[in-house]
Amino acid sequence: MEDVRREERCEYLFLDIEWNQAPGTVGIEGREPVQIAAVAADGELQIIKTFSKAIRLSNPALLNEKTMKVSHMSALNVMQGQPEESVLMNFFKSFPSYPCIVVWTRDTYDLLRHDMKKYKMTVKSHQVVILQDVIGVIMGRMNGKIGFKKALECVGVEYEPNYLHYAKHDAAYLHQLFRSMYRQYGEMTDEEYCIANLETGKLHTEECRYIRRMQQGKMVLKPKTVVFQGFVPCKVCGDNQTWKRLNIDLKRKQKSCGRRKNRLKSLPLTDENIETICQHFRVVYSITDHVVFVRTSIAGWIIYLDGDRVTKLFHENYRMNNSVYSKKQKLKCTEGYHKQKLPSENFYDVISYIKSHDSGIVRKISKKSRLEKLFEKVEMEMQMNIIEN
Repeated sequence: MEDVRREERCEYLFLDIEWNQAPGTVGIEGREPVQIAAVAADGELQIIKTFSKAIRLSNPALLNEKTMKVSHMSALNVMQGQPEESVLMNFFKSFPSYPCIVVWTRDTYDLLRHDMKKYKMTVKSHQVVILQDVIGVIMGRMNGKIGFKKALECVGVEYEPNYLHYAKHDAAYLHQLFRSMYRQYGEMTDEEYCIANLETGKLHTEECRYIRRMQQGKMVLKPKTVVFQGFVPCKVCGDNQTWKRLNIDLKRKQKSCGRRKNRLKSLPLTDENIETICQHFRVVYSITDHVVFVRTSIAGWIIYLDGDRVTKLFHENYRMNNSVYSKKQKLKCTEGYHKQKLPSENFYDVISYIKSHDSGIVRKISKKSRLEKLFEKVEMEMQMNIIEN
């Protein structure tokens, strides 16, 4: 957890949860969080505190392979997290109150509430902002759904594709997306107002037929930006073009990520730029006399440079056998390296290849490890049945 500015009051809490859906289930009862992250912001939407934790799954047999693929986590990563109750307790101590909680979809908030109830945790009253629904309203598509990635692209929020579906990064992107759209919409509707029903939390235009049924004491004039504070347009006037201000082309492709990739690929290979590229792919590195030593989570690599060109690539030898999986998937490395076919002379492309190569190995190991655990469980149950009989 990182405190950015402790003295400021939290007005907005941007929350993301990555969860595991147990195989054979579809509802919230089959879901367990494996990552939770939040960004707290003040009234000016400046960050004052962040939070990010991995959560251990209650039963490894419930791990869904899709969870590992979507959340970029191995089975070992999932099971090395902290207990859910401990993480949630820490979370609520960090954020005891927040007037507005912002999530991308209703499912995220429902899972939080479900787990709060499970552990008998309570927080002060707050408004819930479902940003996906808000975007639908201000695009004139109240019942339409836009994906998170597409929303980032359309609004121009730069993101790293490899970081999507990490709760830590998605919470940060959610904050950036909200701030960008809130400010744009505020400028476009600077002198426009609507009528809010404080009892129902619904918003109405002056022409809405529901206004005639409302009691005067419950009607309040509000700026249209209250759609970003938990108020929702009613179904009668919500679908018309009154709320639409952003003309977003859903077919427009994101160019910013491509631009950053091209920029990184064209960098001269100074020590600083090598560090930038290695940090981009999150690999450990060291530099010695035109040679870059890179280490991923499972193996080492040696990259030989000649100016800005890669001339040779070596990969550390490793051996996988049954003992590997009985030692928490730690690969046993033997001494020595072998020459690897060079995918490109560009340093960025080589690091990208290294990351992809070893990530594939990790996925294979994780998959096999999970199967072995399931077999062990079945074997144990069979032995118990024999003893009972």
